[in-house]
Amino acid sequence: MNEKLFVYPTDTVWGIGGNIFSKVCYEKIANIKGHAEKKPLSVIFCSIKDIRELIEFPKTYSDNWLETFFKYESTLGIPKEWSKKELPQWICEDSQFLTIRCLNSKVIKNIIDKAGGPITSTSLNFSGFPPIIDGVEARDFYENHITDEVFIENHEAPCSGRSSTIVLISEESHTIVREGQYINEIKEHLKLLST
Repeated sequence: MNEKLFVYPTDTVWGIGGNIFSKVCYEKIANIKGHAEKKPLSVIFCSIKDIRELIEFPKTYSDNWLETFFKYESTLGIPKEWSKKELPQWICEDSQFLTIRCLNSKVIKNIIDKAGGPITSTSLNFSGFPPIIDGVEARDFYENHITDEVFIENHEAPCSGRSSTIVLISEESHTIVREGQYINEIKEHLKLLST
């Protein structure tokens, strides 16, 4: 298993992550960010197909619905019981939800290939500080704090600078816990679940 961390650009902010099944990666992230362990992390995928290999969604959540949802710089929190495989405890910790993102990006696909599977995703910054959105700042953070890990250059679109919208869902309901740039589009999209 690859236990390297990757510093990489997302559609919103710069992120840091590693193989979801590696406790070493999880502990390194906690140390770098300067927060206590027991903080849940998101899992990032590069396709709906890959998500469905790990998650069993109710029929309401079609591939088209999911693809459109993730297009809006969003994170989906799902009940961890929907996972088809046993997840490491440190991914969800005390939360009843597993949070996932999907980015159809060559950068993310290459990282997932190198990591050997889905990767954790959290913002690149010290806990309590704003997320990093600029490539130069991301490179500085890497060179000053984590040069023994892997830095991925951004050759795609720049980060939007806004944190993702987070929506927690269950079979019966949904709750928006953080509003991002496309909150209005996401609210409209969520209405489709009840039609």
